[in-house]
Amino acid sequence: MRIYQFQAPVGELVSQKPISATAIGLHAIARLVALLVAGSGALNLLSLMGGPVPTEMPDWLLLLFPLDFAGIHRTLTLVSGFALILVAVHLWAYKQRAWRAAFLLASGSVLFHLLPLPSRNGWNLEEALSSGVLCAVLWLSRRLFDMGAEPPRIATAALRAAFAFAVTAIYGVAGFWLLEPAEFHRNFHWWDAAWGTVRLMLFVGDTSIVPHTPYAAWFLDSLFWMSGVTFFYSGFVLFRPVVYNFQVNRTASAQARSIAEQHGRSSQDFFKHSTDKSYFFTAGGRSFLGYRVAGNYALALGDPVGPVEDMESAVREFRDFCRAKGWRVGFHQVSADRLPIFESLGFQHLKVGDDAIVDLNRFSLSGSAMKEFRNTVNRLERLGYRVERFDPPLSDALLQQLRLISDQWLEIPGHRERQFTLGRFEPSYVASTPVYVAFHAENEAVAFLNLVPSYDASAATVDLMRRTGHQVNGLMDFLFAKVFLDLKARGIAQFHLGMAPLSDSAEHAPASLDERFVHWTLRKLPFLFRADSLRRFKAKYADEWSPRYAVYQSRLDLPRLALALHRICEFRPKRERRHSGRQAA
Repeated sequence: MRIYQFQAPVGELVSQKPISATAIGLHAIARLVALLVAGSGALNLLSLMGGPVPTEMPDWLLLLFPLDFAGIHRTLTLVSGFALILVAVHLWAYKQRAWRAAFLLASGSVLFHLLPLPSRNGWNLEEALSSGVLCAVLWLSRRLFDMGAEPPRIATAALRAAFAFAVTAIYGVAGFWLLEPAEFHRNFHWWDAAWGTVRLMLFVGDTSIVPHTPYAAWFLDSLFWMSGVTFFYSGFVLFRPVVYNFQVNRTASAQARSIAEQHGRSSQDFFKHSTDKSYFFTAGGRSFLGYRVAGNYALALGDPVGPVEDMESAVREFRDFCRAKGWRVGFHQVSADRLPIFESLGFQHLKVGDDAIVDLNRFSLSGSAMKEFRNTVNRLERLGYRVERFDPPLSDALLQQLRLISDQWLEIPGHRERQFTLGRFEPSYVASTPVYVAFHAENEAVAFLNLVPSYDASAATVDLMRRTGHQVNGLMDFLFAKVFLDLKARGIAQFHLGMAPLSDSAEHAPASLDERFVHWTLRKLPFLFRADSLRRFKAKYADEWSPRYAVYQSRLDLPRLALALHRICEFRPKRERRHSGRQAA
């Protein structure tokens, strides 16, 4: 995989804490350049609304926004005006291609103002000098604009532009043809309507079309703005972020798994190299991240896997790689001990939950505190229930029983398959993991859980926890109690139940403004996300909680991160996908 090397982007520099004076200056220069280009585009459009730019307009305004092309053909003036505004929008987002376009337009403005046009009575040295100053500012600030975009697809752009122009043309022709003769004092035939529409769309004008009612004037204005929007849209496709196409890459997955076997430290690292992800490898090939992209937002699972000394460079390289593609970047379920690395690179963080951990060395069914669990275990044993462990590889007959349990579990309202942070029921995956199965007296399997391969020999982690729709009360408590006792006998010290999302277990810890806002929103609007039941279930067993964080570039990224996480984690069977194996962001 190609690695893009860039200087620290201004968008990240300005989010560091504390913000340096240099970062503020760089940020201000980038924004100023975008505003100057946008203002120049606005002057071009203003010149079309009443002939040339009014002479009473202050000279300093013309010098401040020098990229005007008034005095040439109206169509070219319109195109340049919308192009400048479009370029300014993407300059604001630090797009590299937008900088190139702005520099070419500024250079062209210098030449334009030095041409001895008759409509201008010669050249305009002051505005040429002003355009030259903007050229210099653009050149000096070129390293600030490093956000990538997809290489322009000329055929696609032409097709979309043709469609947009066709829609506008149909609107214009239908309008002229259907309007009453009183509107323009003229009865349009369809060829007259078509010719008049084309001339107006290209801003050539037609002196024979004179509105005689307010409605007719409004129609001409609407056609003018529709034509402008069409020009704007046609150029927009040139700055699209790179389209992300997901494909299963088993070679890269094997390479990532090899790194995890050397440097992995938890069961989460197992999911980072699962085949539902894309992989980013550092320049030296010693570290990797597993990620997916949705909505032009690249989301990596946890922190990088690799040598400790590579952590900071891995995050930096991945950030720069995403910027070169035109994607924003975030990280989900980062551990607390890695946060300083992200903070040093200007990222912000939000606590998104806690990993529930059971201390198996302390677990026992004896004592008054465990009376409820002890009674549940004794009651189900009297009813003939038992739990058995099956180590991989699992038999086809057992997998068929587990499939039936999983299918019944998925039929329970609110239950569905997930991916990215969890596994899903795939026979090849389940067959490769240790499984604990609960049977009732007639030897029918009624519940199961499987253990995730972990890179910490002293810990075990559960992934799938599934049961039939009709089962005896306390069945899952019975299953977990038996699993805890068996793992304790095998020398396992900790059992990880997974993350309880958006929980408030660490209420004593100072919460950030973002965290307070998210939790306040969820308390006021509980229907958006119901995490309380999951937390209560895991709290029955947990002895301690380990916080997990979402890491992002700016506060404005939070809605996009949440939406990307939802889209990435929702598993859709292949029959529901329009393009198997492909996900375009």
